[in-house]
Amino acid sequence: MTTTTLPLAPAPASASAWPLIDSLVLDATAPDTFRSRRSVPAGLSAVFGGQTVAQALSAAARTVPRGREPHSLHGYFLYRGDPAQPITYRVERLRDGHSFTSRRVVAVQTGGRTEQEIFHLTASFKRTSRPGEDHQIGMPSAPPPHRLPHAVDEPPAQVHPGVIRLLSDLRDVVDVRYVHDPADPRPGRRLDRTAEVTRVWFRVRELPPGADAGVPALQQCLVAYLSDLTLLDSASPNHRTGLPNEGNGTAVSLDHAMWFHRPLSADEWLLYEQRSPSFADGRALVHARIYTADGALAASVVQEGVIRPGRTAGPAGPSDALAEADIDPFSWAVAKPETD
Repeated sequence: MTTTTLPLAPAPASASAWPLIDSLVLDATAPDTFRSRRSVPAGLSAVFGGQTVAQALSAAARTVPRGREPHSLHGYFLYRGDPAQPITYRVERLRDGHSFTSRRVVAVQTGGRTEQEIFHLTASFKRTSRPGEDHQIGMPSAPPPHRLPHAVDEPPAQVHPGVIRLLSDLRDVVDVRYVHDPADPRPGRRLDRTAEVTRVWFRVRELPPGADAGVPALQQCLVAYLSDLTLLDSASPNHRTGLPNEGNGTAVSLDHAMWFHRPLSADEWLLYEQRSPSFADGRALVHARIYTADGALAASVVQEGVIRPGRTAGPAGPSDALAEADIDPFSWAVAKPETD
C-alpha cells in the first residue's frame, strides 16, 4: 500500500531551529509503530497536550493511502506525559473504505518496567475534496494581525502567566496575537456582551526550507498543535471577566476534538475564535472556530477540561487525570498537570 509520508525537517542549524516541525517527524520502530524524537517546548514538567495530539495525528497519517487527508480527530488525555522520555504511538487500522479511512492511535510511555497509556486518538481521513454544496458561519470582524502586538510583548492581564510563558518559549516559531475589543483597549477582553469570547490570530512563522507545504497532513498536524495553546485558558474565570490573573489555579485537559472543513496553511494567519458555553461542576467546555484570513471556516475545535481555583503552589503530584482533591496548581502551561 502506498502511504502518506510527512516531510522530514532539514538538519537544524542549532538546537532550537525548527523544533516544532522536527517534533512531528516520528521514527518507525515496527509496523504501524512510531516513536517521537523530542518534546516542544523543552523544559516543561509535562508534555504539552497539543504536541501529543499533533504527533498522534502524524502517526496515523503515515498509515493511510495517498490522496487522503484528515478531516476529524477525537482524543482523550489519560495521564501526563514525561517530556524527558520518548512517546511511542501505536496505530490500529480500523477501516480502509472507498471514501474514508479510520485509525486508532494509542500513545504510551515506559517508566521503569511499567508501560503507561497516556493518550488515545481516533482519526478519520477522506479522499480528495469533491465539488458540491458549500455553506458556513461567517467570519467575525477583527483587526488585521499586523496591527496587533505579539501576545508576549503586551500580554493580556487576564491570561494565565503560564500561557504567556509557553508562548514566549515558542516565540521563534509561533506568532500569537490577541484581538482587542474596540470598546476596551485591553487585549484579549471578551468581544461581545452575550457570550464569553476570546479571539486570537496565530500562525507558524515559517516552514523550514524543503518542507512540502502542500502535504495536507503536515498542515493539519501543525494546526492541531496550535489549537491547544490558548483554548482552555479562554474559559478561565479571569479571562472571562477580564480580571488580572496572578497565576493561581490549574487546568487539566480531558479531551480534544477537531474537524477540518476546508484547506488551510499553518504558516498563514488564522483567526481563532473561542467561546465557553458552559462551566459547571468544575468542568469547562470550549467551542472554537478557525478561519483563514480570507474568511473561510477551516476547522472547528471542542475541548473539555477541569479548571480549579489555586492554592499555595507545590511540587508535582501523582499523575491521575481524574484525581480529586489535590491537583497541584502549577503554572497553566506546565500544568494541565495530569495530561499536558
